[in-house]
Amino acid sequence: MVRIAICDDNEECVSGIETVADQFFKTHCVECAIQTYQSSENLLYDLRDGIGYDLLLLDIEMPEVDGMDLAKVILDTLPAAKIIFITSHLEYAITAYEFSVFRYIPKTVISEKMPPALEDYYKLYRLERDEFYTVEIKNHVEQLPYREILYILKDGKYAVFYMTGGKQQPVRKTLAQVFKEISREYFYFADRGCIVNLANVAGMDDRSILFVDDQRIAISKTNLSDFKTTMLRFWRKQI
Repeated sequence: MVRIAICDDNEECVSGIETVADQFFKTHCVECAIQTYQSSENLLYDLRDGIGYDLLLLDIEMPEVDGMDLAKVILDTLPAAKIIFITSHLEYAITAYEFSVFRYIPKTVISEKMPPALEDYYKLYRLERDEFYTVEIKNHVEQLPYREILYILKDGKYAVFYMTGGKQQPVRKTLAQVFKEISREYFYFADRGCIVNLANVAGMDDRSILFVDDQRIAISKTNLSDFKTTMLRFWRKQI
């Protein structure tokens, strides 16, 4: 089941978004549960109370708590969730890339742009839940979900997977071997000794790439500049 939250202070917008989303998932024979909010404070309260969602469709400009502030909380509490901003202010699209926003949809074209965005979301939703990197560990096999991989570092003859929750898993393979086996567009060689999952990047500073769970890796200034260009390109594709 896909759990969806819709938040907009305009009742008519909420109703229209809910209709489009409900129709999309019904026609794709996908079970979904949609919760609507006209108060961003009520959504914020539910998030902090432990209620989880897979997809959140948010207005940016709302009284009380705006969409950007909600995105910060979502990134902290539901790092695997995806956000679609439905807004009249697309200038936020690039400046807010660190919030891992999946799409930006202008309010004037909801009925036209929402179904393709939901289609792309559902493809990723299925991939993230169905795809794993399989490793052999002594006498058993373990599957590492792609969605939980933050980055992979070279350590001698090993490639070490750094996962959400602080887990680390070494594999006796080169980074090049691992990169070829994963073969997904959101995995990127940040430098010779590091593969990054772009989908889990939370931001950058002048020395490091930042991830969910407050993890970070330091890379050279030259490589960081190249990475920033790649990251911006990655998020522009989501617009």
